[in-house]
Amino acid sequence: MSTLLAPLPPISHPQFDRLLHEVSEDAASAFRQASALLGTLLESAPYLLGLAREHAEWLADLLEGDIDGVFAEVLAEVTTSGREDDENDVARVLRLAKGRTALLAALAETGGVWTTARATEALSDLADAALEACLDLLMRQAAEKGQLAIPAEQARAAHSGLALFALGKHGGRELNYSSDIDIVAFFDPQKPVLTDPSEATKIYSRMVQKLVALMEDQQLGGYVFRTDLRLRPDPGSTPVALSVDAAIAYYEVRGQNWERAAWIKARPCAGDRQVGNAFIKELAPYVWRKHLDFATIADIQAMKRQINVSKKVGDIRVEGHNVKLGRGGIREIEFFAQTQQLIAGGRDKALRVRPTAEALAALAEASWITPLACEELTGTYWYLRAVENRLQMLRDEQTHIMPDTPEGVSVIGRLMGEADCLRFEQDYRNALELVARYYAELFTEGETLGSGEGNLVFTGSDDDPGTLETLTVMGFSDAHRAIEIVRKWHYGSYAATRTSAARAHLTELLPALLKTLSLTGNADAALARMDDFLSRLPAGVQLFALLRNHEQLRRLLVQFMASAPRMAEAVIHRAHVVDGLIDPAFADDVTHRDILVAKVDAFLSDARSYEELIDRARIIGQEQKFLIAAGLLSGTVSAQAAGEQFTALAETLLHRLFDKVQDEFAQRHGRIDGAEVALLAFGKMASGEMTFTSDLDFILLYEAPDTESDGERSLSTPHYFARLTQRLVAAISAPTAEGVLYDADMRLRPSGNAGPLATSLSGFRAYHKDNAWTWEHLALSRARVVAATGGLAAKVDAEIAQIMQRKRDAKKTVEDVVAMRALMARERKPRHPFDLKLASGGLVDLEFIAQSAQLVAGERIALPQAGTHKVLARLGEIGLVTQGQRLAQIHDVYATILQVMSSALLSPFKDDAWPPAFRDLLAQLAHYPDFERLALDVEQMRGEVAEAASAWYETASALG
Repeated sequence: MSTLLAPLPPISHPQFDRLLHEVSEDAASAFRQASALLGTLLESAPYLLGLAREHAEWLADLLEGDIDGVFAEVLAEVTTSGREDDENDVARVLRLAKGRTALLAALAETGGVWTTARATEALSDLADAALEACLDLLMRQAAEKGQLAIPAEQARAAHSGLALFALGKHGGRELNYSSDIDIVAFFDPQKPVLTDPSEATKIYSRMVQKLVALMEDQQLGGYVFRTDLRLRPDPGSTPVALSVDAAIAYYEVRGQNWERAAWIKARPCAGDRQVGNAFIKELAPYVWRKHLDFATIADIQAMKRQINVSKKVGDIRVEGHNVKLGRGGIREIEFFAQTQQLIAGGRDKALRVRPTAEALAALAEASWITPLACEELTGTYWYLRAVENRLQMLRDEQTHIMPDTPEGVSVIGRLMGEADCLRFEQDYRNALELVARYYAELFTEGETLGSGEGNLVFTGSDDDPGTLETLTVMGFSDAHRAIEIVRKWHYGSYAATRTSAARAHLTELLPALLKTLSLTGNADAALARMDDFLSRLPAGVQLFALLRNHEQLRRLLVQFMASAPRMAEAVIHRAHVVDGLIDPAFADDVTHRDILVAKVDAFLSDARSYEELIDRARIIGQEQKFLIAAGLLSGTVSAQAAGEQFTALAETLLHRLFDKVQDEFAQRHGRIDGAEVALLAFGKMASGEMTFTSDLDFILLYEAPDTESDGERSLSTPHYFARLTQRLVAAISAPTAEGVLYDADMRLRPSGNAGPLATSLSGFRAYHKDNAWTWEHLALSRARVVAATGGLAAKVDAEIAQIMQRKRDAKKTVEDVVAMRALMARERKPRHPFDLKLASGGLVDLEFIAQSAQLVAGERIALPQAGTHKVLARLGEIGLVTQGQRLAQIHDVYATILQVMSSALLSPFKDDAWPPAFRDLLAQLAHYPDFERLALDVEQMRGEVAEAASAWYETASALG
């Protein structure tokens, strides 16, 4: 092959010369024959020099052989390894193949044996082969674990039911030299591949995670390809492997236009091609629309504007220019082709091609662009891609930025075959200017369609014809009614719009607000909800000003009106709760406990009196509950994380109020010398699973001498702590001008409501030794101290441990639990099909399984005071409840549903309080394609839980 390699402009090459002395004589001889290329190439690119040293003998053979044949051998070795070798050998072969392909492609492209297009195809083919090999290996490993229902000889990627899709340049077989690969993974749950289909998401997700590790792990001897999974549907809240049904449902209901553009190039690249091809076919109506509507045009123009300002790309230049994202760069050519494909591809199937150059040719053939535009843009595209490749082959960096010095630019010019740096710079500028001209002309005649809403006049008694037309175009089916509603706002018919300042803000807000309402899919219904909202809003100036300046806030508020009445109602009564939504730190506030606690402490620290502290606790409590719920409902925060944050908020407020209550109480009644006190939490606060509407379940325990306090109005020890508890409950629960913080539930104290409000540690010990009911020990199984003085926390923990470790009559304990559940079923009937706490097979049944297990098998479980999920999973691990892992998963689904219901609905157990938008939101957050499937699954889950509970009680009765 060396005779076919074109030379590069010569330079001195001491490092190449040194290499000749380091390799064998045969290799050195082959290198010298190709030195007109290799000298400049290896001297300029440290990465390639290192590869040549590492693969010297192989490179020598390549120089004397057929480059296409050698590359075919590399791919064949990768394929064979995935089907036959162990994990370590597969990793080694993949990395060897990547290094050799990188060397081969650089040599062939810069030496003119391959075009840049061919080099990008080769890199893409290697990525495909590597992914396939990894999946082949992982399928063989799954077979060894007994996870497959198919014969071992069929344990291949091709039979896996899992399809990997390449997006972006990988999808178009146009990978650049040091590119990431963007993939998504979808599986067909109907294919009988797994022994336990219910574990499909878990098993396939683990496969995909392991696959990414095999591709990226630097400890295995360098990476193969950096692999990005973030282009899957809703990546922040979905597993890395989704069912094809869930994926289709997402794209049909929630898919964005940028995702449509991403799927233009997508193709099945590894795994089960049958599944992959079927999915591509089913997705076609989503990607390729029959008509181009207003919203799509606006989105396309918005995408164009975003690209114009992204990365501050600046003017056309050479040094420091971004060849991909800069003006006149590669991205502009891709956008030029893809947007026109989106417009016309629904009607013309010939435009449904993946590679950019083929798309330009198809657009020219269909007369969307001229033949000259196709020729010029195609040539320029491959010229810029060649520059990009050379930038990346220097050091194997994923860079797109030209060197910022003349010397650095001249290196790229020489690798492009141009010895004259000034000529290369001119050629590069000419290429960028050509692209920029075509790009600037894209949709210029339609720019007004996406910016400005046309006439929006609501004054006078007659409807303005232009306004009627504008509203109709925006999607309002009854434009006359829309004008009536808005006119009513302007005339100050509501308290929120009575002041001139409020109406001035509303006038400025109106175009953006109407646009936001129009994008909901049902503009008339959204406007009606907004009208109802404004009719009950006591004041509007502050909120209107916020909405004017924050588009995200407008969208969220409109979304809350449709799907989360509780959130909309919270804004009506306390508009300040939305302040946190526009804080740049919002995401951190609702996802990190330490940040949340610090924010609460900072807000409370400004209180100048006890009364102000009580009010401030309510203000920050309501705001933070609103923000956590907003994070949950917008998909920023998972249900589990929301539970932890609701709990962290409650725990922090309880702790700080308790500290202040003790100080305030001591001013009048003094203190009891040597006394220690603790708050023992139960229920959702104890397990870290609180919801928006949770009560605080806790009791106050103390250890103190039998004496009197030393204050002006002294109290005996029992009386002192009973009064202290009353004061704490008032601080938490009493309504003030700022509302109620939490309801406090202290029924779990010894002897319940009949017992004293505060309990001594000795009394707690005696009660649980001789008088406590089984249900009280169930509750104690996850109790924990959330605030304490001195060493009382450790003492309480020790007492609880002693109570839980007590030997019990398993049969009697189970009989008590079953009788208790039967009593609940009679006296507290479920109020709604989704009353998942009380329903048969619901949350209570799961909690009773876990809590009763802690009583009769706590030593075997070895997870003292653990939450329900952990105990259920542990029961599965130790074989006491065979379906324990499944019950833990069901518990998570139930918890998600109850979290969302609590945050979004005011009356969750009334059917008419469940708007369609909420049902859609609930399904989305529970990771279901639609509400109907969620409801069916919940019904099935309840049956599974009821059956598991019955089986557990039989097993438990025989223990001990």
